[in-house]
Amino acid sequence: MDVKALGEIAKQLGKKDWNTNVDPCINESSWLTPKLDSRPLYNNSLICNCSYPNSVCHVVKLILKGQDLGGVLPRSLVKLPYLTDLNRNFLSGNIPHKWASTKLKFLSIETNLFSGMVPHELGKLVNLENLTLSANNLSGELPVTLTKLTKLKELRISSNNFTGRMPDFFQSWKQLEKLEIQASGFEGPIPSSISILINLTELRISDLVGGGSKFPNLGSSTRMIRFSDL
Repeated sequence: MDVKALGEIAKQLGKKDWNTNVDPCINESSWLTPKLDSRPLYNNSLICNCSYPNSVCHVVKLILKGQDLGGVLPRSLVKLPYLTDLNRNFLSGNIPHKWASTKLKFLSIETNLFSGMVPHELGKLVNLENLTLSANNLSGELPVTLTKLTKLKELRISSNNFTGRMPDFFQSWKQLEKLEIQASGFEGPIPSSISILINLTELRISDLVGGGSKFPNLGSSTRMIRFSDL
């Protein structure tokens, strides 16, 4: 099933260097390209986990980064158990709401051409620890269903076209360690609930619509090591 899904993904993305006649879990070169000094942003990686019952292997990690892939995000991606990184391509369209049926822990679609609103179904990804949506054309407000992502440790939503006030969800993300909201389209003020994030080590908030906004007291965030103000 994984190979069939990968074949569909390759066809929809115009990716022609995968050999779907070869088992992707034997580290054949077309499925895993070594990192090149000449192309530091390029990454073509597919990783399997063969510890499932009866020694069955499944694709658990897929990184297609810096490959100038175009088109709409393939629906077949939801057939893979884990998808991690699709940074720096030219994928367009909306974020698929069917991703909610996957077991994602890490979701990054940074630096693409995605548009529309963040689907409320993403709130069903209750195992998600990292959500990176930066540098797209996303709009509207963040859905309140994201409050269900209680395991979230990293959230990056900079450089988008969101609207309205910055969401006051932060009390739901008590494990959050890294938060980046720069030039997101949101208006101030910065909600006071951000002050309860005691595990923060990196906080970057700037370029709010309508001018500056003061940070609330962050005295409880004793682990803070990086801080960017407005």
